Amino acid sequence: MIKKKNLGFIINFSHERWLGGSNYFSNLFEGIRLYSNNSITIFTGLNKKKLNPNFKRFKIVYLSILDPNKKINILINYLRLLILILFKRDLILESTLKKYKIEILSHSFPLGKYSKIESVTWIPDLQQLHLKHLFSLKKRFKRWLDIFILKDNSSIILFSSKTVRDDFLLNYNIKKERTTVLNFLNKLPIKKPNGKLFRKFRKYFMISNQFWIHKNYDLIIDSLIELKKENIKPTIVSTGTKFDWRSSSYYETLIKKIKKNKLSNFKILGNLSRDQQLSLIMNALYLINPSKSEGWNSAIEEAKSLNTRVLASNLKIHREQLGSKGTYFDVNNYKELSNILKKVFLDKKKNKRINYSKLYKINQKNFKKFSLTYDKIISKLGL
Repeated sequence: MIKKKNLGFIINFSHERWLGGSNYFSNLFEGIRLYSNNSITIFTGLNKKKLNPNFKRFKIVYLSILDPNKKINILINYLRLLILILFKRDLILESTLKKYKIEILSHSFPLGKYSKIESVTWIPDLQQLHLKHLFSLKKRFKRWLDIFILKDNSSIILFSSKTVRDDFLLNYNIKKERTTVLNFLNKLPIKKPNGKLFRKFRKYFMISNQFWIHKNYDLIIDSLIELKKENIKPTIVSTGTKFDWRSSSYYETLIKKIKKNKLSNFKILGNLSRDQQLSLIMNALYLINPSKSEGWNSAIEEAKSLNTRVLASNLKIHREQLGSKGTYFDVNNYKELSNILKKVFLDKKKNKRINYSKLYKINQKNFKKFSLTYDKIISKLGL
């Protein structure tokens, strides 16, 4: 067996603020627990109650220097950044992590080229390159500065897709050998999800994204408006967080548009338990993802695991994730999407359902592969 390594993770966002990221780490931690002998320590500056409830089985350490509510940390963060730039080491955080015998800091900002603790930096997406108008000048500069620092100070840079890695290599000067790809996967529960909420809807499509502006909800709504002209009203069930840090008014704008056009067939359910979420995905006609930019979409992975068909915008990343199993539409063409929705909605053929136990076995096999791939990546560090 590969020698045990003490892994550290910094989780400084609430479960509700970024559900996709929270679920990503929950699955990664579970894979580490099941298929490696490595230890996990989670560092945070938040109240533990704000984190994913699944994290409770792992060691969670509160660090004062990570607390976003302490104003002194603004100054400390600038100091840490300056030291990292000058000396290629985040000496302040490194000294703290050493107390907990951390050997690898994973999925976080790097500790520095000369740090005695290895750093695996995770870049889930590069939205700032493709959707510049959604980022203020300050935010774009922050992302540029982060990449400028991490590309020279990370032990290895981890991407969730080849598409994003290719974009990164095209735009930034770094050797491909210092990067790697880990397509993440969500682990299905052993028992078939038994949420009953889906029974409220006879035939429905589902969109499972947070109400963030790049998720392109407008395209869905415009498609429904178009179909309403023909008195065709397919049900769209939507789940996800309503807050977007880049556009606080985006959700309210969507609601006004929905009410103005009397789209009673657009159902907003908010945040749900995973059991209800999986049941809805499993029984949907299609999962829809109209997003304008992605890294590796977790809802699409859920749909794939549950053998639910997917309608997705024609992004390169979606084609990498779905291949021939996806049905694609122009990310800016609501009429094209409305035609697809119309065809599926009026089709009287029923979806073929696969026995859940069979789906679970396939998922377990793929989840183990995902977990062992991560273990292989970190096992090469520090040799």
